[in-house]
Amino acid sequence: MAFELLTPVSEEVLSNRSLSEPQTIGNKLKIHTESLGIPSLKNVRIALLGIQETRSIGQAHQRKQNLNGVRKSLYSLYVGNWNNSIVDLGDVPIGDKETDSYKALHDVARELYQRNVLLIAFGGSQENTLGLCSVLNELEVYYNLTSVDYKFDFGGDGALISSHSYMSQLIANRPNFMMNFCNMGYQSYLVTQDEIDLMDRLFFESLRLGKLTSNIRIVEPHLRDSDIVSMDMTAVKSNELQGGITQVNGFTAQQFCALGRYVGMSDRVNIAGIFNIPDSSSSSQITAQTMWYVIEGMHFRTNEYPFSTNQNCVKYTVSCDEHELTFYQSTVSKRWWIEVPKKYNPNLENILLSCAEEDYFLAEKGTVPERWWKAIRRSII
Repeated sequence: MAFELLTPVSEEVLSNRSLSEPQTIGNKLKIHTESLGIPSLKNVRIALLGIQETRSIGQAHQRKQNLNGVRKSLYSLYVGNWNNSIVDLGDVPIGDKETDSYKALHDVARELYQRNVLLIAFGGSQENTLGLCSVLNELEVYYNLTSVDYKFDFGGDGALISSHSYMSQLIANRPNFMMNFCNMGYQSYLVTQDEIDLMDRLFFESLRLGKLTSNIRIVEPHLRDSDIVSMDMTAVKSNELQGGITQVNGFTAQQFCALGRYVGMSDRVNIAGIFNIPDSSSSSQITAQTMWYVIEGMHFRTNEYPFSTNQNCVKYTVSCDEHELTFYQSTVSKRWWIEVPKKYNPNLENILLSCAEEDYFLAEKGTVPERWWKAIRRSII
């Protein structure tokens, strides 16, 4: 099995669990222990997985992290009104090379994906996103990737596209099944104009930190269309994390947790990772609380993916800038979608793209939604 290499949850964490109250997560979930082994995955809907690999591509040294601290913080939190069974599978150990670690992570993530279990991976460097994305590449499943990060991670060493960049490797991968990439929270003064231009040329999506902090709800349609979400803890402002090499500006802990809730609410997200966790008590607590909100969000999934226009929706047609745009609103969740006609899709199928209610109102005023334009451009190139 893919789980044979996983290391069990440490006795340090398990002994600390006995001090917690019965209604805490640590006393409610199934746990991979040294004595009992890996628990059954029957009826499990959420799997937690620690990642020990913190080396970055081309950097041989391991960075400090504290997975035990994250688990202690998470285990001490109270469970919500959840009906989803959770398992903690332990950790993916450090391989001889980074690629060995990514392969081990890939094997676990693949088995969980095929079992329709939501994977919440935590710890390690963000390069571990390669191991997560390789699952859908291997299965030849088209996917959308969203990264919560203060930069795009394309270049390195002064180059726009670098072999020392995991994002560059994802873009250069052939065959490539990544349909769209969305960055949330980039800070303009920390990315080059060449990288911004590259995002535009590839018709990828990006949301500046300032835009999100003024209205965090605008992330919802983007995350609703995501299959894999990679969250970099260094996108949180440094005074909140109180440790590690982080940024003065960034998300607040509350905003980062809100992002986690939207991740959990997305019917499409099957794989989520929280990476680059500094070794500090505050970082452990914020990571644990973000994981709690991912779990909480999953409880509120409406199971509208794939969204059907044959039932439980209202259709709206808007003439806008010489285009006829078709919107749909769910009568169940009140969420919105916009149709990308099959003439723009090489598979000759209509595509429904998640959008916000604001997009509909803007279309009524004559403005074509940017997400619609970029989706068309991606399908043409």
